[in-house]
Amino acid sequence: MLDLLDDLFDTSVGRGPGQTAQEDINRRRLGDSAQRARELEQRFERLKLVTAALWQLLKAHNGLTDGDLKRYIEKVDLADGKLDGKMDRKGSAMDCPGCNRRILRSAIVCPWCGQPAASGNAFEGM
Repeated sequence: MLDLLDDLFDTSVGRGPGQTAQEDINRRRLGDSAQRARELEQRFERLKLVTAALWQLLKAHNGLTDGDLKRYIEKVDLADGKLDGKMDRKGSAMDCPGCNRRILRSAIVCPWCGQPAASGNAFEGM
């Protein structure tokens, strides 16, 4: 009887008659997920804007073409052995021959010490 009265007169925010605590938790989780999705969409849009701006800058100052970009993207994509539109992080790092810090296999030079990268250079021959 008390459970029925508790449900009917529950004054907690957002919980209506007959709504369980688990349903309330699920509703909050859904709201949190929706908020996280909105944040990810905003981050994606910012990254897209920055990427487009950087590409326009490179084209304007270095004479690169969209075809050059496409070839570079394919070369970087193939650095992990698969042309699949993704970068596999497991095989994408190596130790710098100069300072022994972890660097990307696609690096031309080490960002820490400036040493030219040994092998695995994704831009070789471009």
